[in-house]
Amino acid sequence: MKKAGIIIASAVILALGAGFGATQIHLKPSKIESFGNYVTAAESLTVPDNARIIALGEATHGNKEFQELKLSVFRTLVETTNVRGLILEGDFGGCALANEYINGGEGTAEDITRKLGYRIYRTDEMCELITWMREYNETAAENDKVRIYGADIQNDMCTVQVIKNFYTIAAPEKAEEISSALDELFGTEEDAYSPSDYDRIISFIDETASELDADQSSYEAAAGKEKFATARRAFDMLRCYMEYREKQRFSTKYRDTQMKENVMWALGIEESDHDSRLMLSCHNGHMTKNQSSVATFLGRFLHDDLGDDYFAIGTDFYITKDNLPGKNGREVHKFCSDDPLAYQVKYSDENMCYLDFSSVPENDPVYEKIHNPMKTGSLGEQYNLAIKLVKPFYQLNLTPEDMYDAMILVYEANPTEIWTE
Repeated sequence: MKKAGIIIASAVILALGAGFGATQIHLKPSKIESFGNYVTAAESLTVPDNARIIALGEATHGNKEFQELKLSVFRTLVETTNVRGLILEGDFGGCALANEYINGGEGTAEDITRKLGYRIYRTDEMCELITWMREYNETAAENDKVRIYGADIQNDMCTVQVIKNFYTIAAPEKAEEISSALDELFGTEEDAYSPSDYDRIISFIDETASELDADQSSYEAAAGKEKFATARRAFDMLRCYMEYREKQRFSTKYRDTQMKENVMWALGIEESDHDSRLMLSCHNGHMTKNQSSVATFLGRFLHDDLGDDYFAIGTDFYITKDNLPGKNGREVHKFCSDDPLAYQVKYSDENMCYLDFSSVPENDPVYEKIHNPMKTGSLGEQYNLAIKLVKPFYQLNLTPEDMYDAMILVYEANPTEIWTE
């Protein structure tokens, strides 16, 4: 055992040594002369008519360009297709409150942006998304309005607020009782419940949800069909939140399974009630068709269910200055992906472009790249010395065509600026 330990330790040291400075030293890819024949501006992208879900990934969580794409791609889809729904890798309850706001609810775009679920979303770019959606809805016909949903289950307070808001409208005589019970069980701050109250919490959720189901028609008459559906879903999300934390022990597969269910729930609303399609926005790791990470499953689950009706647009950088968590707050770190296609953007007049894989003929060098394993970058909300020193810790070496149907490629990505208040 001691000998094996020495061998493993030596291997780690060698890996670190081989990777030391890897973020600064890299071999530049060759220029592909035909690359410009197959790319367009990201704002000019098109998607297949049969696509029911258009998924947009982000190679990092900490770059402005990838956050800006949430708005620019969604706006393009709204202007050129019947996509009217957007579901984020964000808090279910926070995005439900955002949906109330963009449809004429009270508050400010800044306050709503802070409720989307993650600190990384507290940026001007995400606020611009919320602002645009509200301004669009102010002049859109009722059957043309846009909606926003959240897929994630990791928070509780905004989901609790969704339920409180619903009862204030739909059953004011019960609002105080429901609100008091929620405060007693969940507290008034994020994750403030007592684990010893698990059974009480689940019983309250199940009993109250059953009462909603039993009197659904009355609640819908008072608050509307969509508000009822959201409130009813909110109870399910609180149950998932509790199970995720107390029974599943923060299982990434459980989280992605529930996110998949939320995406399909939102798609059902869009298709049945609005004759609309749905855009999904999340990290590349969640939305790839082939499960590019051992810890994420969402895209694979959706692709298994929907096949070609799931259209996956990945993103990548060649160089990134990424806003990442550090010991003393947020820190900006520089990485190079070695992505040979993202490198080609250097030779264009723009910093990013859109490449639809179906547009590339078989006899072209670009076709060879997208149909064979290729280096791409992937950074989430973790940072340590190993990630800085060893490229395989932030690189994938998978076949792009297996992961995506198209890509938006960025030559140099700049860090987000997260609000400090």
